Amino acid sequence: MAEELLKKIPAERRWEITANILSSLFVLRGEKIIAPALGMDEGITAPVMGAEKWIEINVKIFGEGAKILFQMFKDMFNISVEDAIGAAKLVDVVAVLELGPNNSTEFTEYAEESPERVVERQYKCTWMERYKEFNVDPVFITCDKGVCQAWGEEGLKAINPKLSWKVTKSMPRGDPYCELVIEFKEN
Repeated sequence: MAEELLKKIPAERRWEITANILSSLFVLRGEKIIAPALGMDEGITAPVMGAEKWIEINVKIFGEGAKILFQMFKDMFNISVEDAIGAAKLVDVVAVLELGPNNSTEFTEYAEESPERVVERQYKCTWMERYKEFNVDPVFITCDKGVCQAWGEEGLKAINPKLSWKVTKSMPRGDPYCELVIEFKEN
């Protein structure tokens, strides 16, 4: 779906966008990843505030950030989001440009695809790969605790209130893939 749109962006520019977005996200939430990678002691913000507050903050950050990113990439690439298929294309473009090659469309399967509903399965995710790589304490892995839901729900709602998003399966919960359902409702 998104491959045609992504091919229009030179590879160097795609990864420049990705690097800028990722560096900003890591500054906000990367203490468990960046500090150890630099040989520093583990960050203190998440452990001090506790998992519940950490999750609450990340849900807000990702929900608000998605509103901006979805609108920016929709406008930048003139992606129509008047149905679930257009919304899925936008989600794929945002995911690849935000998270890089581990969210490539080669790790995506469409179990269902119609203008009213798209069921997308992701078999690989940048965040999951990084969490595994750095042995992040599972209590601080937030994707299955509302972050991915807020990201898709807030991003799509901001560009078209007729769209909905639901995470129905999640690799952090032990599912073999993350399953994302996008629906378009006329009412």
